[in-house]
Amino acid sequence: MIRPSLDSLTDESRSSHARGETAGEFEAAGDGDVTGRILRRWLLGLRGAVFGLLLVTLPLSERLLGFHVHYALALPAVLAVAAVNAAAVLRARPDRPASRASVALGVGLDMVGIAAVLACAGGAANPFNALLLVHVALAASILPGGATFALTALAACLFAALFAVPSGACCPSHPEHGAFSTHLYGMWAAFVMSAGIIAYFVTRVRDALEARGREIARLRREAEQNARFYALGTLAAGTAHELGTPLGTIAVLSGEIAEGSEDPVAWRHATAIEAQVERCRRVITKMQGCGLPLAGAAERTEVVEAIERAVAAWRAAHPEARVSVRVGGAAGATVPLPPEEVEAALGALLDNALFATRAAGSDEPIEVVVRPDGQGIAVAVEDGGTGVAEALRDRVGEPFLTTKAPGDGMGLGLYLVRRAVEAKGGKLEVGPRAPRGTRVVLSFSGGKA
Repeated sequence: MIRPSLDSLTDESRSSHARGETAGEFEAAGDGDVTGRILRRWLLGLRGAVFGLLLVTLPLSERLLGFHVHYALALPAVLAVAAVNAAAVLRARPDRPASRASVALGVGLDMVGIAAVLACAGGAANPFNALLLVHVALAASILPGGATFALTALAACLFAALFAVPSGACCPSHPEHGAFSTHLYGMWAAFVMSAGIIAYFVTRVRDALEARGREIARLRREAEQNARFYALGTLAAGTAHELGTPLGTIAVLSGEIAEGSEDPVAWRHATAIEAQVERCRRVITKMQGCGLPLAGAAERTEVVEAIERAVAAWRAAHPEARVSVRVGGAAGATVPLPPEEVEAALGALLDNALFATRAAGSDEPIEVVVRPDGQGIAVAVEDGGTGVAEALRDRVGEPFLTTKAPGDGMGLGLYLVRRAVEAKGGKLEVGPRAPRGTRVVLSFSGGKA
């Protein structure tokens, strides 16, 4: 009855994790670097389209607009920009996203190329200088605000530099100083205002969309976690129901052994079995309630005393394990968890630490460190075991994620600890311990004595 529930929950977790990896790759590329394949394809298409239009406008500028086109300068400028872009494409790796710095450099280079071609075909009088706005809009849509406004200023400066082209060499039908020159200066001012407005509002809209996307991704992750936790609660309730009978049998038999035995060793063993069975029954009672804290519960526990009790109870179940407790200025500090939650959380962390220590063949003792952390309190469990692979470090705490062999663990201990801690406003962090091993830290705010 329980196995199908476990299988379905595991399948759901795997499918959700697969979706999360894909989204995480895209999100990571979007936060630090722009997405390589998609962005590169659009940039190449845009560059080809813009410079293709420039080449087409050269004969049109000469025949329809009366400009004298210097093909000996214009064509090499286009070929130079095309060669640089082609070299960048050949050097780029398809599995690595393009950095924003390289994209900004490419956009700036394209602007310089456009200005060079316009300088050879009418200068500021060429109406196709509006093509510079295309790259301003491109920068605003994919680059940070600082780079966007820097490229906007570059576009304005390049347009202004086109006025240095002698008017007689470009459009001899217009006087060098006259109404047409005033009109061109007005066009430049309109260009600057348009580029600034585009840069400002497009970056604002893009930032709003990115924030909305991050919020949607966060809500999706929370919904998936809640769904998994609900399924886990159903599984826990079924498990608790089926474990009730065998635990009751063990309690009865251990009681009979304790009452009828005259051997003190057997009596101690039977008494220990009874204590552990009672502990299992308390855990099962919590499992039947899905292990969720009551709404509005504000119980706080003195952390040092609770940690010492939890370590003592864990030592009783693992007498061969070596564990030490260090308290650094945390006397009187409290955490927003009931004592049984502290014991369960610390027990899960100590179990993992013991497994990692044994797997590494290490004889270093496990250390439990309680210390102030800013305005709060931190409880760290450190071991000298095998450590956690860097690729898995950010995923620690996901349900059914375990490095243990099949049958040694289900990967639910850290997940339940993280859920319990985060429900009280705390956080769980996993990191390396020098020179080897793992450090798991539970942090709570407002618990300092």
